[in-house]
Amino acid sequence: MNLKKIIIFPVIIFLILFTVGMLLSNVIQIENPKSTLPDIGLQSCLVWYDGCNTCTIMTNPDGIEDFACTKMACSEYEKPMCLEPTP
Repeated sequence: MNLKKIIIFPVIIFLILFTVGMLLSNVIQIENPKSTLPDIGLQSCLVWYDGCNTCTIMTNPDGIEDFACTKMACSEYEKPMCLEPTP
């Protein structure tokens, strides 16, 4: 067998599988409609449940306030609730 074929064939297969994987990840990625601060009065919460994930307010080293949430996949969302109100 030719050495070029031995090297090129796996590279082509990898590129095809990588491209298909990237395309599928964009197709099946579900947007979480509750990944932003919910508009149901939870702005006074340090920790809240958005119906699927637990989120918390964090302050980065520059002093800018942001939030982070777990990344659970949920087929159905429950009612959002405040878990830890702002003192």
